[in-house]
Amino acid sequence: MRVPLCVLLGWLLAMPPAGVVWAAPPGGAATPSDSVRIAVVPLRVGGGQVDEATRKGWVAGLRRGLGRGDFTLVEQDVADRVGEPGCERQACLDALREAGATHLVRTGITMKSRDYLLELELVDAGSGAVLFKSQERCEICGVGEVADLLDSQGALLQTRLAVLGKGPPVLVLDTRPSGALVHVDGEVVGKTPLERPLLAGARKIRVTLGGYVAEERELTFVAGGREEVVIELQRTPGNPRQRALGGAALGGGLALFGAGVALLALDDMPFKKRCTGTEVDADGDCRWLYNTGWGGAALAVSGAVLVTLGIVALVRNRAPRPARSARVLPTGLGVMARF
Repeated sequence: MRVPLCVLLGWLLAMPPAGVVWAAPPGGAATPSDSVRIAVVPLRVGGGQVDEATRKGWVAGLRRGLGRGDFTLVEQDVADRVGEPGCERQACLDALREAGATHLVRTGITMKSRDYLLELELVDAGSGAVLFKSQERCEICGVGEVADLLDSQGALLQTRLAVLGKGPPVLVLDTRPSGALVHVDGEVVGKTPLERPLLAGARKIRVTLGGYVAEERELTFVAGGREEVVIELQRTPGNPRQRALGGAALGGGLALFGAGVALLALDDMPFKKRCTGTEVDADGDCRWLYNTGWGGAALAVSGAVLVTLGIVALVRNRAPRPARSARVLPTGLGVMARF
């Protein structure tokens, strides 16, 4: 039987050359939902005591959010039995993995009066690596509102896990104030606010802005992740000598201004030591009066100038404010840290 030439040519073109392996599309595939089993480890609560019913309500809210996806949740009694709050020890990870968990959710709740800080981590049970973190605050809240917030954060984590591996990670970065120059691994990539895809892996992020201290962060990016970061910049520390001169100018200016005001108030007032006898006319007016108007005005103006210069010097050279936090927002992926 003779094979048509066009069919033979098509078959030959379809075959890969020897030694060539076709690569999968970049970005990888999404996490298969049927292979993921998530365990919610016991809550870590700080700043106060909560009863068992409240703990169970909070865990139930978190499980509701995680259950909105297609992933399987490990039975809570199993996670409570073999796990521990935080589950940072390798023995805890091994126990949960033996119980069938592929991932686990660590939850920390810090209470201060009726204010709550919620910190959640989605962890790979095999390697112990933190895949995603989220942080949320709830001010003047009740325990029911905290459960609802855990519900939404759980839904956020499962959504991020579902898109893991789809496309490159994206950095969304802003600074306060904006306009800072952004360097990624030493290369300038733009100014804040910035949204830019990056290669997966550990990256060194550096932001610089004139008059402010440069800030540097090391973040880990995962495929499909969207990292949203806000950094509060601190002013550059001023010259201590100029601050001292500014303080001296401010103090001296206030003294001169006060003296000038006093002389202005004294102007045209009688000099009482000489207002006796013939030195007083028929109307009771003294011939001898203070003539301090011009001197008082000169001192007041000089003092005002010194006060202004002192304030300007102190403002321009003021010491930096205490460090504030920089964190990944609740919609972000990857590493969250406080600095």
